[in-house]
Amino acid sequence: MNGDFIKDLHFHKIFNHLNDGIFIADQYGYAIWVNETSTKQIGAPRSKIIGKHVDDLESKGFFTPSVTKIVLEKKDVVSKVQTSNGRQFLATGYPVQIKEDNTGYILVHVKDITETVKTTFQLEKAEALIQQYWQELQRMKSAYQQNNEESNIIGQSKKHEKMINKITRLSDVDATILITGESGVGKSRIAEEIHKRSSRSKKPFLSINCGAIPESLLESELFGYKKGAFSGANQKGKTGLAEMAEGGTLFLDEVAELPLSLQPKLLHLVQDKTFIPIGATEPKKVDIRIIAATNQGLLQMVKEKKFREDLYYRLNVVSIHVPSLRERREDILPLAYHYFNHYKKKYNKQASLSNELIDFFQSYDWPGNIRELENIIERLVITSEGNIIGAEDLPDQMIVNMENRTYSSADLKGKTLKQFLEEIEKRLIEEAMEKYRSTRKAAESLGMTQSSYMRRLKKYNLSKTL
Repeated sequence: MNGDFIKDLHFHKIFNHLNDGIFIADQYGYAIWVNETSTKQIGAPRSKIIGKHVDDLESKGFFTPSVTKIVLEKKDVVSKVQTSNGRQFLATGYPVQIKEDNTGYILVHVKDITETVKTTFQLEKAEALIQQYWQELQRMKSAYQQNNEESNIIGQSKKHEKMINKITRLSDVDATILITGESGVGKSRIAEEIHKRSSRSKKPFLSINCGAIPESLLESELFGYKKGAFSGANQKGKTGLAEMAEGGTLFLDEVAELPLSLQPKLLHLVQDKTFIPIGATEPKKVDIRIIAATNQGLLQMVKEKKFREDLYYRLNVVSIHVPSLRERREDILPLAYHYFNHYKKKYNKQASLSNELIDFFQSYDWPGNIRELENIIERLVITSEGNIIGAEDLPDQMIVNMENRTYSSADLKGKTLKQFLEEIEKRLIEEAMEKYRSTRKAAESLGMTQSSYMRRLKKYNLSKTL
């Protein structure tokens, strides 16, 4: 059988108008006719196709696999993805029997699906990425919610996570702990968290600020006194915090402010869990855990003879350093929104924070740390008049502090607040880019994601300088 059969019927004129390929072979697997689209799909002229067996065509790489050959073997309709000329096709082969002269043919309909496959692959890849992102988002949300439920310490930075892990480990160990860090970083909350997670959580947590109470009263507050111990004293005497904290935790905030005269008595309390109330002669023993905190360098104070060395080492059995807010900028926004939602509810306000204000929060150094952030958030919620709280609602002193950090007012004179903030942001981006030469490290140093950092590079036309 040859191509005369097809020519006689003039079907080739019709088939050549199709955008899909038509490949016809006889019942033995020899190609007898192809339309013009098929020659383009195969990448060869008719002269190299007609009369050739599909095995030869397949071995020469014109297409693979040969759907014609599979139809001949199975005697049934077959659909396969076929590769030809570097593209992908959906090839469907049909066995055709002509009863009148007992002849057979294989008709293969070939549709180019290369772009469809690419699109599908891209969609699948995108869906996989979205699914991965969603799962990670859910994981972070779950962890964040769990963290909030279990802890009054808000944050998501690596330094925060490292600190929480240390708190968890130390909570189970009934040792004296020294918490260090700048003023306002939340040392008292760390102490409360340790107590809450410890086996003493059902017992009292009592704290005293060693720098806020006059020296003359500090001893009686800590250790109490017997009745008649001194004139003007309560006739019934007074129970000190050390005794009141029985079974629980005594937190000594700003312990560096403790007078030298009281340090020996505190040493006995820390070392032996014993103390002598004012006016008493017999020591009392208590079961308490002691946690101390300071924003000063105690070791330097030891060298300067302003703090007892033996007391320092007794307090500093294990230590936790709480990093400043500028050292963990990733925690600024979680903290800001935490306090924002708290004070919105407290003062029954409906408002939101502008993007400009958020950018300011992330760029500002927060010398007062978390205490300053909380104070500013509460102030903004109370004093703002509109539904959107913007950078223009900030106290003037904060703008001055930002300006004085590295830039002079002359540099930014005549600019609007938005231009001022953008100028600062641009300079911070440039400084980070120059310092780290890596977008990932630069982004981390500024407390933002790498994608956010890249968007700002584009925004300020800085990407060309990389």
